[in-house]
Amino acid sequence: MSTKIRSLLDYQISIAELIAIGVILGIPYLVIGGIWAATHTEHLNQMHGADLAVSFLGSIASWPVLLFSDICMA
Repeated sequence: MSTKIRSLLDYQISIAELIAIGVILGIPYLVIGGIWAATHTEHLNQMHGADLAVSFLGSIASWPVLLFSDICMA
């Protein structure tokens, strides 16, 4: 058992592999966030300029929290 754990901990990964893992995990997150932000725009009606952009990008980044709060408040 100890040798299996040691061999797992000795595994080395390159920076390119870490970037690839980040891209593979990040693309679906951003796609879902974009869909969520595009379909929930009620709070953006009175905003303009930088406030609108920051709020829209914040909706994309924080869609899991917004989804959970939307379900709990319903």
